[in-house]
Amino acid sequence: MKLFLKNLSYFSIIGVILLIPTLITYITLDPFKVIHTYDSFFDAKEKGRVGVNKDYISSSTFIRNIENLSINYDSYIFGNSRSIFYQLSDWKKHIPSYSIGYHFDASSESIWAINKKIEYIDNLGLKINNTLLVLDYSTLVLDKPKKGHLFITSPILVNNRNLISFHATFFKSFITPKFLYAYIDFIISKKVKPYMSDSHLLEKTPLNYNEISNEIRYDVFEDLITNNIYYTKERLLPFYKRDFIKKHSPIAIGNPQKIILQNIADLLKKHNSKTKIIINPLYDQLYLHESDLAFLKKTFGEYVVFDFSGINIFTSDYRNYYENSHYRPHIAREIMELIYQ
Repeated sequence: MKLFLKNLSYFSIIGVILLIPTLITYITLDPFKVIHTYDSFFDAKEKGRVGVNKDYISSSTFIRNIENLSINYDSYIFGNSRSIFYQLSDWKKHIPSYSIGYHFDASSESIWAINKKIEYIDNLGLKINNTLLVLDYSTLVLDKPKKGHLFITSPILVNNRNLISFHATFFKSFITPKFLYAYIDFIISKKVKPYMSDSHLLEKTPLNYNEISNEIRYDVFEDLITNNIYYTKERLLPFYKRDFIKKHSPIAIGNPQKIILQNIADLLKKHNSKTKIIINPLYDQLYLHESDLAFLKKTFGEYVVFDFSGINIFTSDYRNYYENSHYRPHIAREIMELIYQ
């Protein structure tokens, strides 16, 4: 027993010794951009980048712009990555010209996190004059904080209650052999190789980013589509054949979601916010469950909720999508024209 404890202590000491330089390297390189301060989290000239947590970026950029640039935002777009194609330049045509908009999105966003963002804005004493909530089943069903380094909630939004688990999550992802190997390979080669992007370890798609509005655009995709070279055989593979039979998503809104959504509605009412709720037109053509739609209309208002799920002119054509999950900016533009008539 003494020998076992001695060996255990020996290996524990070795582990700590090896861990220290790894931790120093992680803090120095900050691959996920959650330790140091950045003027912008994205660079259009980058040839590749590590996948980052958009919730953290949205929250950090927001508070930095308020504190350092004295920007008084008063209009917000909330939603998951599908919401990013509701471009602020298009939205401003439908809201007062003096409005200052911010795109407060997050990857795989949850209704729980949207509620935290709205509470955070309210606690800061900022106005919420205009709100665009871009929702679907995947957002509505999530009534708890998400896990994983790409999805964990920013400590800013929860009074730093998850600060330790937040940074532990990122460090744990860093020392994962699969990521560490790919990251070192990328640093040496300066290239995002297929195995890196296919496993979502690193990203290579160029993007345009506005650090004032926190808006992301993929202009490179639109350029390829304009030149008729985007929809290659490889890119067409995700567009599976659909049977066009009317089907609904499972019920997303249970009692926990109802409490969260009611709180959101109360906060927006407190601010007299001009709110529009959009149910995403997704390629799967699943209609939002009737009970979910009914609750949203009852809670927010009959003429506030606009359901574009299911089979319709937007979901029928694969060319309205980049892949089978994200629809293009021109669809978001047309939807805004319809709901703000």
